[in-house]
Amino acid sequence: MTGWQALSHTVAAALRDRGLVILFVAAIPIYSFFYPLPYATQLVRDIPLVVVDLDASAMSRDIVSRLSASAAIRYGGNVHSVAEATGALAAGQIAGIVVVPENFSRDAMRGTPTAVTVFGTGAYPVQDKAVLGSVGAVVQTVAGELAGARLARQGAPAAAMLQSTRAGPTFVDQPLYNLARGYGSYVVAAVGILIVQQIMLMAIAALVGTWFEGQAGTLFGAQTVGLTTLAGTISGFALFVFLALLYFIGFAFWVQDVPRGGNFAGAVVFAALTALTVASLGIALGAWFADRERALQVLLATSVPFLFMSGIVFPREAIPAPVNALAMLIPTTPGIFGFVKLNQMGASWAEIRPEFLNMAALLLIYSGVAWWAVRVRRQ
Repeated sequence: MTGWQALSHTVAAALRDRGLVILFVAAIPIYSFFYPLPYATQLVRDIPLVVVDLDASAMSRDIVSRLSASAAIRYGGNVHSVAEATGALAAGQIAGIVVVPENFSRDAMRGTPTAVTVFGTGAYPVQDKAVLGSVGAVVQTVAGELAGARLARQGAPAAAMLQSTRAGPTFVDQPLYNLARGYGSYVVAAVGILIVQQIMLMAIAALVGTWFEGQAGTLFGAQTVGLTTLAGTISGFALFVFLALLYFIGFAFWVQDVPRGGNFAGAVVFAALTALTVASLGIALGAWFADRERALQVLLATSVPFLFMSGIVFPREAIPAPVNALAMLIPTTPGIFGFVKLNQMGASWAEIRPEFLNMAALLLIYSGVAWWAVRVRRQ
């Protein structure tokens, strides 16, 4: 069988399989629509919290009023003690506690050190960051107004008060890539690549496993499997992976307004390399499992570990060296960083050289493993 015949046979087999055609064709568009929905607002909103106001002053009430106006916070009222608030936090009824200490207003007016304390669960860092940021902004605003009023009482001239607010260096916060400063722009760009890999690995491995379940007339059934047949099969499966990657980086990211287009031509070339690697790995796994359902069962459980091992949500420097080495064998490890650099950051080929070499090495390894696994399984 020639390579072109194997390619066309592979594509036709994928489209004829009623159980797997949804994975090959429809699953990626469905995921691209539903997965980003929770991040559509880009920011967390309406985080429930309560206030323990032990000061009960005009200043503390002003802080509470400003907190209730924050979009990120849903003010749940005042409670009488920290113990009562902690119980609600432990029960999951609220996500944050703000404690205004006794004599807060008096100490602030005198310039005596004092503090507003914020408690979070620690289980949801994005929520905790939003609560801390909102409370910090409100308290800083109140403190700035208080400092201005203190200078006015001391008879300082207006120029001196203006100069005091401008003292120190000016901090300009300008995002380079995630212009919306949103969590969705960060996570969807990375997880989208993982979604493509996992769905396509399940589909390819399941179809190859079906071929090895003894059905006559299949691509790896009665006929001799040569290098051209295997190359055509890899190319046929890679075509589905390549189109899925292009759909994500070219269409889904545009619809979801994810930062994109930095080096689109480079991303297309890298997508072709990634597609061949994922297809080779899928064939190797399918030959290893040799069972249609087993591939789905095993690969479903690997998505979250693969995401954390990639280093995009958990820094590589904090991951143990053996786990980092193991992660280099997963296509999404170089794939996520390569696509983010090319598509979001506009990196050049020289700047993604480590990811490119890693992916090319995986293609050589997994195509060789696929060839060996098919031969062994057929024997």
